[in-house]
Amino acid sequence: MPPDFPDARASDSAEPTATDATPLLSGRVGLGPIAARSGAVLRAAWCVVLPAVAYGGGPVAAPSVWQHVLLVGALAWGASVAAICWTGRLPAWLVLGDAVVSAGLLIATVRLVPTEFAGAAGSWVIGWAGVSVLLASWRLRASLVWVVAVAEIGAYLLGSQLAGAEIESTEPFGLARPIADTAQAAGVLLALAAIGLVLVRLVRLGALNAGGTIRMRNAARRTDQVERARLHDRSVRRLLLHDTVLTTLTAVARGGLEGRADVVRARCTDDMESLAHAPRADEPVRTGRQVIDVVHRQAAHRGLRVYVAEGAPTDPLPAEVTTAFAAASREALSNVEKHAGTTEVGIAARGGENWLELTIHDRGRGFDPATARSGGLGLKKSLTGRMSAVGGAASVQSAIGRGTVVTLRWSAEEAAHVGIVPTPAIEEPSEAAPAGANQVDEERILADRYTRYGLLALAWIGHFWQALSLGLLITNWADYRSGWVALGGWFVLFVVTLVQVYLVTLQGKRGHPSDWIDRHAGWMTVLSVTAALAVLLDCTSAGLLTPANWPIGVLGWILSVFALRRPLWFDLAWLTIALTALTAVAIEWNGSSTAVAIALGVVFGAGIPQVGALVIVFELRRHATVAAAALAEQHRLDAARAARDAVTADRIQRDAALSRDLFPLLRALSNGAANPDSPVVRRRCELAAAEVRALVDHDDLTTPIATLDAVAAVTRSARQRDIVPIVHLGEGLDVVSPGWQRTFAQLTDRMLAEALPGEATLTVRGTPEEIAITFCFPTRTPAPQLQSVAVGVGNQLVPDRQIRVDIEPDMTNTAWLEVTWDTRSVA
Repeated sequence: MPPDFPDARASDSAEPTATDATPLLSGRVGLGPIAARSGAVLRAAWCVVLPAVAYGGGPVAAPSVWQHVLLVGALAWGASVAAICWTGRLPAWLVLGDAVVSAGLLIATVRLVPTEFAGAAGSWVIGWAGVSVLLASWRLRASLVWVVAVAEIGAYLLGSQLAGAEIESTEPFGLARPIADTAQAAGVLLALAAIGLVLVRLVRLGALNAGGTIRMRNAARRTDQVERARLHDRSVRRLLLHDTVLTTLTAVARGGLEGRADVVRARCTDDMESLAHAPRADEPVRTGRQVIDVVHRQAAHRGLRVYVAEGAPTDPLPAEVTTAFAAASREALSNVEKHAGTTEVGIAARGGENWLELTIHDRGRGFDPATARSGGLGLKKSLTGRMSAVGGAASVQSAIGRGTVVTLRWSAEEAAHVGIVPTPAIEEPSEAAPAGANQVDEERILADRYTRYGLLALAWIGHFWQALSLGLLITNWADYRSGWVALGGWFVLFVVTLVQVYLVTLQGKRGHPSDWIDRHAGWMTVLSVTAALAVLLDCTSAGLLTPANWPIGVLGWILSVFALRRPLWFDLAWLTIALTALTAVAIEWNGSSTAVAIALGVVFGAGIPQVGALVIVFELRRHATVAAAALAEQHRLDAARAARDAVTADRIQRDAALSRDLFPLLRALSNGAANPDSPVVRRRCELAAAEVRALVDHDDLTTPIATLDAVAAVTRSARQRDIVPIVHLGEGLDVVSPGWQRTFAQLTDRMLAEALPGEATLTVRGTPEEIAITFCFPTRTPAPQLQSVAVGVGNQLVPDRQIRVDIEPDMTNTAWLEVTWDTRSVA
């Protein structure tokens, strides 16, 4: 199967997918354009050398004006083919047209080559037709390639008969050449078809292998990106819950807003708008002055009296920066409300172009920073974390009895210094940066696979060509001064090609170094050139112009393997052989321009297949950069799309849970249907706050999604039993086998069924071998019965595994027990 060449419309509109190898085989970044450009090089090369070979070869067998017409027509056609192929297109009609033109030249060979070379395998007409066969093998299906090759052979046989009639040949069937020579010419065309198909097949295998490797890597990376996107979105939402609903519900539950129903209504309304992503319909917050307005409104919702200093800046800032200021300020105000013991707060802002500093201070009771809890979510995430995310900073200064000062700072210069560049305030958000590291990895994979399979193709083709050359040696035995020298040279080259195949096939495998072939390139090149020169020097004068000079073609394939990494070696070694052959012809034929022209055509015809193969492999290595960029970009788009879908699904599920569990309470508080001073309402707020706290307490971007879902399920179940759960996730859970969360949720749900309303503490810790849950809750169930329940539920959830239950036997009305099970049993 050759490289794909989609039509123009499909190529222009096709979008490569990172989940398949298709973009490596088709479209604008596929292998088709590479084969086309390689064909352009081959056809253009023949157009350059054709005048010298055709006119320098001497009088043709049947001189006429048709010689000039055919040559001019061939040059015009060849130039057109090269121009079209260079654009990266190789349409089927062009390949078939080139085959027809080549067939016409083969039929008219009597008017194009001298009498003594009419029908010879080394004539330039055979070399021209060989390019047509190669183009067919790179564009058409294998069955059609063989049809083209057979058609070319048929045209060649017809041309040989016409030439034989013109020169009154006595050969069988009236052919211009003996049967052996005729079979050699036909064999060259068939061999070129096989070479082209083998090259294409191995190139496609390399592309498919690379595509499969990249597909698996991208699938793993995409899964990781989706997971991180979900965790990040949940983190953002949990921070929002912490900064809004949790502080409001906690304040109501603790009686901090008793007698201030208007403040509760305003705060609940604002919290619901924030959670529903429906902010007020005013203009976006973009300036320091607007940040002050937002902070003032948030302070009013908390019943705080605000004193605002004059001179707030009006310079525009990035939206995410002002959003971070607003969110961090809200947390600072919540801390004033909960801990300061005062209702007065001062706010001051100063700034300018690309910088802002906001200060929130109170004269409350203050605290000692040395003894304060530093790991709290409010300080760590809502203050420091919010500002650090945009390249800013937050500081808290306080002393007992002297109040607290919170300072929030941001400047574009400092943010750029730490590598954070927020979206400009006026411009639209820029496109996401390309995944440079991923592209480099994919480029390396592609280049490695293309080089490996390209080397395989060149090595096997060279070995195949060397095996066929034995027939050329035997049928041209009379063209050697000493045939045994030629046979010895053939044997040496046969061994060299066999060793090449062995080295290329095994390098990088079974402990063999990846550069194994390169380590042996020196002696193999010297040995190959020496053997090829020995055969050429053993040729007679006539033999230099016949297939007896087969080492020229064989050596080209051997050297092409080394040319991938040492092109200079290929150039020098090939030039040595070519100049030696041409010099020998000039000496043996007494400087005959006809002989030199014929030899030039022979040398060029033998070398053109290797040139075409090398062009394809070199183009493939260059193509790795283009293909890797396309695959990396497509992976980025696919990952972003998958992340958006996953985040959207999470939000739908989360919003549904909020609408079911939280919004009814907030709505009742905001519209006055629920009295925040009522003990029943305050108890409901306490339970709801416990559920929210169970979510936000694990907001560290490292807790797996499934674990967070399990905690949420346990919290909802506990809330239905009027239980306030406090869940602590210990270390080691990231190495526990997947699936433990389901067992944790089911076991906890069953154990909490034995608990009384109140506060329940659950601590979870794990290792790669086991996981343990410690329960502490109020209950009236006797210890033996509670232990029996834990063992029974554990055996039911994890059958055929040992469940260990440690329980405090002398408990009164508070249960303490620990359930441990083997995590390896959990699927």
